[in-house]
Amino acid sequence: MKSMKTVKTSLLILFFFLLSTSTISAQSFSSDSYHIEWGNFNMTSGKKTSTRYQLTDTVGQIAPGKFTNPGFVVKSGFQYIYGTIYPFSFRVDNLSINFGVLVPNVGSTQANIITVSSPAGHGYQIMAQENHPLWVSPSTLIPNTSCDNHDCSESVSALWNTSVGSTAYGFGLNAIGINSSAVATGVGTSNYFLTSNHYRPFADTSASIPAQIIMSQDIPTKNQSARITYKTYISPQQTEGSYQNSINFTAVPKY
Repeated sequence: MKSMKTVKTSLLILFFFLLSTSTISAQSFSSDSYHIEWGNFNMTSGKKTSTRYQLTDTVGQIAPGKFTNPGFVVKSGFQYIYGTIYPFSFRVDNLSINFGVLVPNVGSTQANIITVSSPAGHGYQIMAQENHPLWVSPSTLIPNTSCDNHDCSESVSALWNTSVGSTAYGFGLNAIGINSSAVATGVGTSNYFLTSNHYRPFADTSASIPAQIIMSQDIPTKNQSARITYKTYISPQQTEGSYQNSINFTAVPKY
């Protein structure tokens, strides 16, 4: 058996949006002859523009205006909503991950960045799922990782260090929240991945395992990013071939 094998891997990254269809209740009043939503009447409000100015206003609401004090700012009045409106969005910066030629007993990683904005309600959640393990065929595959001590699962991460002599072979992911300077903060991901060395196997669609949450927040968020690291570690007995699968990310706003 040759000591070096031509084991090539690549992933196609896909992503989706889902919108919640749960019932949302707002303050309203009704009778046989009318139905009123919201609990406030204005003489006028809205956004006015001309060639020389732009004005947002609320006339008739009780105590509109901007109020400040050490530790907080209160913006009272419907005109302030215009400064907080931005669309729900989700993007992935690289939709093709290629590990190239893998070397037995040497861990290999690739990464991309996901970014989400959820302007209202209760934040968002990001779920991930693979269509099947990295494989040439169903009988020739790189197994999904079970981590160093066989203690991780599709929903629970654990340490996977792949140090010299480790036999913890497989394929898995890590997600770490980052700031605008790409410094790891763990924001949005710390409940799922404690450190950058904690990994999980992808939920496997071919095994009927549902997508699992890898990132979430319960507050409105703008341009929150996470680094997704994909890791492979193969044995000297791994069969040669070009291994592929696809990864699906699903972004869901929470209301």
